[in-house]
Amino acid sequence: MRRYLLVLPFVFACAKGEEMPADSAAMAAAPAALTEADVAGKWSGNFMVEGSDSVVATWSDTCGGGTCRLVTSSAPNDTVVTTYMIEGDSVRYSAAAYADKTMGGIMVTEAGVARISGNQITGSGMVRLAAKPDSVVMRYRFTGTKNP
Repeated sequence: MRRYLLVLPFVFACAKGEEMPADSAAMAAAPAALTEADVAGKWSGNFMVEGSDSVVATWSDTCGGGTCRLVTSSAPNDTVVTTYMIEGDSVRYSAAAYADKTMGGIMVTEAGVARISGNQITGSGMVRLAAKPDSVVMRYRFTGTKNP
């Protein structure tokens, strides 16, 4: 046992020290938290099926106060109401069950996440059967721009 106690100081003396990054450098790399002002307003953009660059629909969205009203070119007479929550540098959103006319009127829900940088938004989401929330019908991604 005494042998190990004599070796222990030698081990610590020979160990290489690691430099910790400066706090200011680590803070500069972190993205800024979003505010309601970043999210609120009118947006428009394109939907693409995940894994493809082909635009399947265009969309317009009016957001504010935790709620968005989405209208797409594939169902121009329908408005899907989503709720959102700002979480740091992201926005998480979800839609309660609604009848999706583009899918034959089946009841679906939606959920996803978006990132905003300046007046640009990108994100991804999924459509699920309302009766079976663990079954994903479609995954999509989107891009858009905030309208002045």
